[in-house]
Amino acid sequence: MNNLASVMRILIFFLLLGQNAELFADPVDNSSPHQAVRDAARQYVFERVTALSSEDTRLNVMAAEVDERLQVPQCDTPFTAQASENSLTQSNVTVKVSCPANNWFLYVMVKVRQVQPVVVSKVPISPGTLLDDTQLEVVEMELGQLRSTTYSAIEELTGARSKRRLRPGQPIEPGLLCYVCKGDSIVIRAAAAGLFIKTSGVAQQDGNIGDTILVKNASSDKLIGARVVSAMEVAVGI
Repeated sequence: MNNLASVMRILIFFLLLGQNAELFADPVDNSSPHQAVRDAARQYVFERVTALSSEDTRLNVMAAEVDERLQVPQCDTPFTAQASENSLTQSNVTVKVSCPANNWFLYVMVKVRQVQPVVVSKVPISPGTLLDDTQLEVVEMELGQLRSTTYSAIEELTGARSKRRLRPGQPIEPGLLCYVCKGDSIVIRAAAAGLFIKTSGVAQQDGNIGDTILVKNASSDKLIGARVVSAMEVAVGI
């Protein structure tokens, strides 16, 4: 009986020892060579693409998993990475990750998703409609989906009208709008030597902010070139 009790005490001792060993084991080290290679590739692409992107662009950069069956050596120095400049403009970038200490290298695929805020139509919009925030919304779109210049804020479209029928979800592009549309009665503003003159006219062409269009002075019927400065208003130099 005493022998049985001794055996039971020994078994309990080892069970407790095993539990304690598990409880106090060192945390798993996630900084494996495989992960270090992947991190080097991702960081390299993120930094390079960020430098080439506009302020409005948001990046999602993800490196492919490195096959655990591959023999990746411990590198005494940080892994280095490089890729061609042309590839950095693509959605899939092939990155060469190397260890300078032993000349080992591996190619890693990095996927880049570049998105930016884009104003799109929220509802069907008819030609000639004055745009407002009830008809528009801002969504994030991948740059590869965009074919032209777009707008990032609804406020940029204040006073603009649609030239064509717009479908829901369609990105708003400058060519689809006019702040001054052909045939509009407009204000012609001129300034010289501290004097400001305003007169009325008629637009002979469509125009967006900053465009120079032909307008007809309503008083003289003279055609002049004028710059669109806001909805229904143009400016000329004297």
